[in-house]
Amino acid sequence: MVLVSTASPLSSVGDGALTRLLDELSEPRWRAQQIRRAAWQPYIDSFRDVRQLPHRLRDALSEKLAFSTIERIVETEADSGSTVKLLCHLSDGLTIETVAMESPATGRQHRRATVCVSSQVGCAVGCPFCATGRMGLRRSCSAAEIVDQVRAAGAALHRRGFGPLTHVVYMGMGEPLANADATIESLHILTRAAQISARRITVSTSGVVPGIDRLRREAPPVTLAVSLHAASDELRNRLVPLNRRYPLRMLLEGAQRYASTTHRRITFEWCLIGGVNDSLTQAEALRTLAWENRAHVNVIPMNRIAGSPWGPPDSATTQAFLRALRGVRTTMRDTRGEAADAACGQLRAALDERRTLRSDGTLSAPRPLVTN
Repeated sequence: MVLVSTASPLSSVGDGALTRLLDELSEPRWRAQQIRRAAWQPYIDSFRDVRQLPHRLRDALSEKLAFSTIERIVETEADSGSTVKLLCHLSDGLTIETVAMESPATGRQHRRATVCVSSQVGCAVGCPFCATGRMGLRRSCSAAEIVDQVRAAGAALHRRGFGPLTHVVYMGMGEPLANADATIESLHILTRAAQISARRITVSTSGVVPGIDRLRREAPPVTLAVSLHAASDELRNRLVPLNRRYPLRMLLEGAQRYASTTHRRITFEWCLIGGVNDSLTQAEALRTLAWENRAHVNVIPMNRIAGSPWGPPDSATTQAFLRALRGVRTTMRDTRGEAADAACGQLRAALDERRTLRSDGTLSAPRPLVTN
């Protein structure tokens, strides 16, 4: 069943609007804090579950406010249940993906529970190694739709006996800074209402330089991750088509402005693709860029995508690439969730017609998507 509601979303309704609604319902204003707290309890699915509220108020709120803007329709697991992939309906029947990942404490780090949220339905950037990019863009998500993914992920982990979410990454479907208004609004909601530290939130961009500048001026000081994937304009033009509009020099200057203002270290993300960007020449150029920009490097082996001739390199090539980054702060991201098609866009792609990858790395025109 598709979730349809014309009511205002609870996640993004302002404090003033909420107190005015309570005034209209002849309820004390302190009820607003009860409602806010209830919204972030992972075991509460609707206003009718908020037992500390009077029955009449629960019914009234159900009519006036949408408790959530998304509806979970498919839920898959990987990694023995510690990775959960959610496919969710929006009010217009379109679908987005959200991933929740539980990482237990080790001797070197505390427990982490991370949610990867989507900011758009599909993506217009068109990176040929990304499943989402092969779908095209349908529309951007609202701030409430982004925030409600965080709430849904927290509930999914809670159902499996895990603790609360600790980190949020904007690395799901879509380009967050092509949807800057909603992204920035959602960041303020998460840091205020959900009380998630800005230091535990990462926004990833493929290189929307004006969006980076807006993030610097208007958002909490979250971590900025740049989806670099190539250390030369020639290769990056092929892997990240947006580079033709905002080439490396412009992108790196924007990233430096962000780092100077927020005093946060930039992350360079590198999807490692066998035979494409895994050479020692690219590794050494990446090392130079990381040194010059004092950046952390996050290497992610490519997830295989049906119909794509590309995939991750072999282990020996991967290790040689990592060795060439000596002296640079580097992490190798675990490709969790492959059994659940948990890379961006893969679960939704199983239900949709996708764009095809040409031999030169460009994309065909998008075919109509199937909506449920």
